[in-house]
Amino acid sequence: MSGEISFDKDDVTKSSIELKIEAASIDTNHEQRDTHLKSPDFLNVEEFPEVTFKSTAIEKTGDKTAKVTGDLSLAGTAKPVTLDVTWNSESPLPWDAKTIKTGFSATGAITGADFGITKLADFGLGPDLLLDVDLEAIKK
Repeated sequence: MSGEISFDKDDVTKSSIELKIEAASIDTNHEQRDTHLKSPDFLNVEEFPEVTFKSTAIEKTGDKTAKVTGDLSLAGTAKPVTLDVTWNSESPLPWDAKTIKTGFSATGAITGADFGITKLADFGLGPDLLLDVDLEAIKK
């Protein structure tokens, strides 16, 4: 996973986020399931090796919360998705006071069929997939 966050604490609407996840990095702790999830039935990682998210709008909803809308590209299809995001904290690393980290949690949901992932129901999944993202970033 890699990405870049531009975070303006004073006006979060001026912030942005861009994330890239290697689709083949999926790890459910079950090799056979992971192999199937990487197949054309689901993520089709050979044809679409990256999952990406790029914000298009941010709406402040509270002191430490916002709705972040962006384009999610998954299995070759890009669709707008809105995530509920909480800014958790900002603090220096305990072993390096000059390095500042900040953390966020995000939740949302997507419908697999919207992204061409139509076999979810065959495996007792979906139709909606819940997204739960926790990330930390280092201030540069």
